[in-house]
Amino acid sequence: MHAQSSSVGRQAPASEISRWVGFEVAQQAFALRIGCVREVVPEASIDAVPGAPRFVLGVAALRGRIVSVLDLHGRLQVEGQGLSGDQNCLIVVESAGEVLALRVDRIGQLYSLQREVIKPPPTVAVPGTDNAVSGHVVFDDSLLTLLDLDALVDAITLN
Repeated sequence: MHAQSSSVGRQAPASEISRWVGFEVAQQAFALRIGCVREVVPEASIDAVPGAPRFVLGVAALRGRIVSVLDLHGRLQVEGQGLSGDQNCLIVVESAGEVLALRVDRIGQLYSLQREVIKPPPTVAVPGTDNAVSGHVVFDDSLLTLLDLDALVDAITLN
């Protein structure tokens, strides 16, 4: 049986929509695909781990599990005003079978984005962030940077 290709009577395929969890780091908007986010923790206690790599802030006990907490400020090279030292908003993610928490300044909103609105990252990238940025979405007065979790975590855990 052969499939026929015809546009008569067919509708154009619906735009592919992806869902993202938004957050802020140093007053800049970022998002991760919702499929890699396990939960959002608006406030958590982080305990330092002596001798940990520079992007590892420490560990947190979440639902009876100890998870490493990674700092996105340094990884994304967006130092600046963010949280006060006693606030720890965490996005708990899973990458390569490992559960980790990402410390962010503020939890944002959920985004449903059509593929057409996602622009590719610029060809000139900041060293250390080039593979982590998967795209950008331009809104009227702001920019949302979409991140690739696996590339983001790989670079952190290698440093």
